[in-house]
Amino acid sequence: MGKHQYSTIVTGLPAYSGEWSYAQAAHLLRRTTFGPTKTAILAAAGQGMAASVAALLANQLPPEPPLNPGVTEDPFVAVGESWVDAPVDEQGTLNNYRVQSFRSWIFQQAMTDETIKEKMVLFWQNHFGLTFNGNARVRYMWNSLLREFATGNFRELVKQVTVHPAMLVFLNGTQSSANSPNENYGRELLELYTIGKGPQIAEGDYSNYTEDDVRALTRALTGWRIENINPQAPGLTPGSFFQSNRHDTGDKVLSYHFNNQVIQDAQEDEYKNVVDILLNELETARYMVREFYRYFVYYDISDQEETEVIEPLAQFFYDSDYDVAATLENLFSSQHFYDILNRGPLIKDPMNYIMSIVRPFGFDHVTDATLASDYLFYQRLYARVLDAGMDYLSPPTVSGWEAWYQAPSYHRNWINASTLQQRTRNTDQFTDIGLNGGGGVRYSIDFVGWIANLENPFDPNTLIEEITRILLPQPLVQEQLDALKDFLIPGLPDFEWTDEYGAYLSDPTNNMLFTSVENKLKDLFRAIFGLAEFHLS
Repeated sequence: MGKHQYSTIVTGLPAYSGEWSYAQAAHLLRRTTFGPTKTAILAAAGQGMAASVAALLANQLPPEPPLNPGVTEDPFVAVGESWVDAPVDEQGTLNNYRVQSFRSWIFQQAMTDETIKEKMVLFWQNHFGLTFNGNARVRYMWNSLLREFATGNFRELVKQVTVHPAMLVFLNGTQSSANSPNENYGRELLELYTIGKGPQIAEGDYSNYTEDDVRALTRALTGWRIENINPQAPGLTPGSFFQSNRHDTGDKVLSYHFNNQVIQDAQEDEYKNVVDILLNELETARYMVREFYRYFVYYDISDQEETEVIEPLAQFFYDSDYDVAATLENLFSSQHFYDILNRGPLIKDPMNYIMSIVRPFGFDHVTDATLASDYLFYQRLYARVLDAGMDYLSPPTVSGWEAWYQAPSYHRNWINASTLQQRTRNTDQFTDIGLNGGGGVRYSIDFVGWIANLENPFDPNTLIEEITRILLPQPLVQEQLDALKDFLIPGLPDFEWTDEYGAYLSDPTNNMLFTSVENKLKDLFRAIFGLAEFHLS
């Protein structure tokens, strides 16, 4: 490895200068996408680090919106059309299928996206911790906001979040007025969304703000209301608006943490001034960079990493006016990110775990799929992730999921006796019969067809080595590889697999040969999915 070099953007964070090969490309994609394919890894390895990182962070057109997959009882939306701008019925019964459609659509995006966008949407979903169990249309609007700013400007994202109808409902902002200020959003804006609380240093005084600051910011945010949250007529759109007579027009004096600044009345623009004050503090950049680090690198931040990684990256984030893409580019291009100790220590969250079972294989071979069966398949993927401990649209608390904030366990919170059993049940099902998409359509993994695209599927040793290179974050030792071979050809010489696989290729319509090869592969993949290493990223 050569001397450390620095990127063209001066950050104080040494740029990666080592070998760029399959291992580094796979690490980058495992951390930034859901279950990379062999094709994607080889492409990244071939095009180099800079081009790979740039491709991950490149702007993308918004995806097509979720559809009505087959409900004929919706008077506003025909089958195959989108419901995202449609009204709801008075009873709210249409909302049920639309929520299911939305859930399916989220997993459809995760399955098909080749960039970092879907990983970042989940990051923001956790960061803002919003659980809104209302109209599917508002849920989609919230998700669209997170997707639009996935790698955009954090300052502008916080401003839009502050007055978004979903957030105004979730943290009671729509009820907050000069006569009855509600502190819920003001408190979380400080504690969780921007600057962070820090240790308490006195009564009502924390490292970065005071209780008086919570009250002052709450007063500054009064006056915002929601409208058309459940529109029952065409042309009405859920939204928010400012009502001047509910706004506190008095001066709001902040504490010494903010140099005793005074927030003066600015009517509907006052919330923007609040956000600017919070983001003008370098501590906000530090707080956010620590969140990026725990999500993409590792949850334990040592004093050395705080000094050598967090501090320079936070300074860059701050100096760039909170440019998320540029900051992540620096992180993903750093020597530290590709350190061998950072490859494989993270426990996969439930969504990443499920997607890493299905996404590397794909389902292009399911030729009888329909719109309805696709949506049902993705809906069932959502349910498997839910069973494993993550309801994507409903973080358990306003702080998000414990695995990304709760010291000292952090990501280890994903694994317990119950969730581990559920993970095993999921891998067993995907390895065996797959998922039913309804109408006789089954989404199962074509292991036999998949290995045909590997380098040398005739040799059991190279076959197993390549499979594990694709699916696991670290290479296995020889004893582990030998143990896996015993699942493929238990106690038999290598040529037994070579001959049997060759016989099948010579007679692919022979059902007996196909079934024998497929069952051996299922035993092998079941064993690989059962390895502790498969739970890691």
